[in-house]
Amino acid sequence: MRALINGKLLMDPAAQPGRKPFEIYDTRLSGFVLRVQPIGVRSFYARFGRNRRFALGKADVVDPEEARVNCQRILGNVANGCHPLEGLGGAAGLTLGQFIDESYGPWVRTNRPRTAANSLDKLQRHFGTWFAEPLSAITVEPLELWKGHRRTGDAWCAERSCFLPCSISATT
Repeated sequence: MRALINGKLLMDPAAQPGRKPFEIYDTRLSGFVLRVQPIGVRSFYARFGRNRRFALGKADVVDPEEARVNCQRILGNVANGCHPLEGLGGAAGLTLGQFIDESYGPWVRTNRPRTAANSLDKLQRHFGTWFAEPLSAITVEPLELWKGHRRTGDAWCAERSCFLPCSISATT
């Protein structure tokens, strides 16, 4: 279904839950979508590319106009070759150290309490010089250089420590 997604539409019977989930595509901004679940949850999404989308928030929390503005930013970022969420929610300047302190550290302490201290220590030891780097600057290239540098020593040790960045990225 296509309609102008706004506060009026949210009250309309056409945007109320049915037996199956469905999506309403905005007529003003291509890629702005309202998804309605059978259990009553309605969420805004920014949709781009092939089956790629980012949640913008639930309709009972986020205003449709605010969601549209955020969707426009995300679609603009994608069109300009940037990360879709760059500049949204203060995530643009998030560094590796901040991510570890604010997200990964609490997660690993909760979900892996036995090995948390060891994992955090290894991160500090191997990637401490990267903690001030923005996450957007840490790409495949510096990781491959790091792996190559590690492989010049004990190959077994290098291969084991190369899995450390993968375990962090799996939690995000």
